[in-house]
Amino acid sequence: MKLIVVTPAGREKYLRLLGHHVLKSPDVHEWHLWDNCRNEADRAYLQQLAASDPRCRIKRLPHADGGINVIGDFYRFCDDPDAFYLRLDDDVVFVEDGFFQKFMARVMAERGSAIWYAPLIINNAICNSLIKQLSKVLVDGPLTCQASCEFSWAYASFPQALHPVFIEAVRSNRLGDFRVPDREIRLSRFSINAIGFFGSDIVSLGERFQPPSGGDEEEWLSATLPARLDRPGKIFGDLIVAHFGFYPQERELLRTNILDGYYGLAGLADPIYEKPPLHLRERFRQWRRIRRGKTPRYTISLPAIVSS
Repeated sequence: MKLIVVTPAGREKYLRLLGHHVLKSPDVHEWHLWDNCRNEADRAYLQQLAASDPRCRIKRLPHADGGINVIGDFYRFCDDPDAFYLRLDDDVVFVEDGFFQKFMARVMAERGSAIWYAPLIINNAICNSLIKQLSKVLVDGPLTCQASCEFSWAYASFPQALHPVFIEAVRSNRLGDFRVPDREIRLSRFSINAIGFFGSDIVSLGERFQPPSGGDEEEWLSATLPARLDRPGKIFGDLIVAHFGFYPQERELLRTNILDGYYGLAGLADPIYEKPPLHLRERFRQWRRIRRGKTPRYTISLPAIVSS
């Protein structure tokens, strides 16, 4: 079974890091880069990346303009019944060692039990809730088990607390503290930062698989299609990737050194990018949220090591 990674691309500051993780793995047969760039500088980097490895393939649509509503149309390129297609968003900033081989072993063993398969994703609202409830990590603060959690999805305060703890867990060889049991997802939207489908399912379903053109492909693929087919999605809780941030979180996260920390884990030089300025109006808005208690606060830590 061929593993083809697909990525709606691409923002260079993230894609440079994801490329390190994807292309160092011999288990990746091809990497399809869906050209949904927002500017020509990112598109130039996409071309450079594709030229660096023969496994890279750029896929283009004439109406792709960098928006989210066009992403579903790219699934028309997932047409090989002998492949497994693993979508990784361009801001997946960490993939654990041996991930692709282990993920494919799990997928092949579970084939037919679900319509989509995902790893445990750091900074994914449903996975955040699983980590709080089922892992050894200590999470104090409000969370809901919903894709658009009003707390952990809508504010940067959660990933600002989570990412440094996760980075420390990787550095200290304590990823096991984050792992959780597998869980099925039924009748619920799931943020598809990392999600995979068998090409045979995509081909056999034909037009029934394809997200509505210009519509909400995430809702369709993670919730509506599984409900129609009566086939759940499945999270492999023992395999981990990390997602940097959702759009309400991104500007604040980019003002921190968190992205630099993930580059450090990969052994890469710090990324060069312009940190978003903090305008007076935005500073005042943040101050008002804090004063009114609107911004949720979190304390996250690894469990204490008990000496024998």
